[in-house]
Amino acid sequence: MSEMNELFYRDPYCRSFTAEVIRCEKGKKGYEVLLSDTAFYPEGGGQPGDTGTLNGIRVLDTRKRGDEIIHITEAPAEGIVKGEIDWDRRFDLMQNHTGEHILSGLIHQKYGYDNVGFHMGDMIQIDFDGMIPAEDLAELEMMANRIIWNDVPVNILFPGEEELKDLPYRSKKELEGLVRIVEIPGADICACCGTHVRRSGEVGMIRIFSSEKHKNGVRLEILSGRRALQLSQKLHEQNSRISVMLAAEPVNTASHVERQKEEIVKRDGQLSRIRQKYITMKADGIQPERLQILFEEDTDRVMMRKYVNLLIESKKAETAAVLTESIQGFDYVIGSVSDDLRKKAKTLNQRLSGRGGGSTEMIQGTFSASKEDIESVLREEL
Repeated sequence: MSEMNELFYRDPYCRSFTAEVIRCEKGKKGYEVLLSDTAFYPEGGGQPGDTGTLNGIRVLDTRKRGDEIIHITEAPAEGIVKGEIDWDRRFDLMQNHTGEHILSGLIHQKYGYDNVGFHMGDMIQIDFDGMIPAEDLAELEMMANRIIWNDVPVNILFPGEEELKDLPYRSKKELEGLVRIVEIPGADICACCGTHVRRSGEVGMIRIFSSEKHKNGVRLEILSGRRALQLSQKLHEQNSRISVMLAAEPVNTASHVERQKEEIVKRDGQLSRIRQKYITMKADGIQPERLQILFEEDTDRVMMRKYVNLLIESKKAETAAVLTESIQGFDYVIGSVSDDLRKKAKTLNQRLSGRGGGSTEMIQGTFSASKEDIESVLREEL
């Protein structure tokens, strides 16, 4: 099928239409309906297929199969049907698809990178074949939004074969025959089969939300239009709540969090030194035994391991078990210079409804049993 007999291309803003059912067959995911004409865009070019209704019957997806456009519906359809597009969803996809063009085109202009991956999920993911410095992202975002503010036309072109040779358009593969070009003056010229807004101003806004290394390049997560606004509002709400908790201006929350983090690190260091002194003093008062089993309150695995190592290194025990009460029962750390604890771990966990493991010299995990049962089993097995 060509642009001239696909309604979603002739009028991308068409929300409802009538057409004749040419064929309706039961498929794996529903009924597969072929129409004489359609405003439903089929999945392609990274853009999902349209949803909506045919005579009130839900259209779950739209796919292209060869030259045919297949509507996957919940129930069979026949005769003349009225199709209605889920317009809010379609316009959202048009905004985000056009936003992707603007940003990809500008990145191609600035760095010469190609868009090598494009996925329209909850976030719009774009993969480029080169690295983009993090400090450049704000500038790129501003450049993209200037294209929106300029409200330039989004042109659909069908250049002839000779004209196409001289056109500096982006494409992921060599194209032959009639090529559909999307042109956004000042931003992009790209071969594309998707649907787009008429003018860049309808994109509303473009936001870059994340950037991470991907293969030999970078993956950006962006949103445009309504979705960009909604997520920006949620982030603003979260930041406002944080600013109230920190008693800080919303624009200064990061610096306040950094100071809080520094203070926490400082306090954690002080607490660690106090705990180290505590276990050293406590170990000094313990009489040496082959097996030491100690239940401690309000401690963590790091300090438990230090305590176990201290007891063994100071010759207070050949095998030392330090435990503390937790939600699941009792967290444990056991160390030994005489027992193969890796072999012991399976038996201990079986008898005490536990889980965990480790090395020959040290194991750790959680026992879901009473204090009395734990001490009894440890004395039997260790």
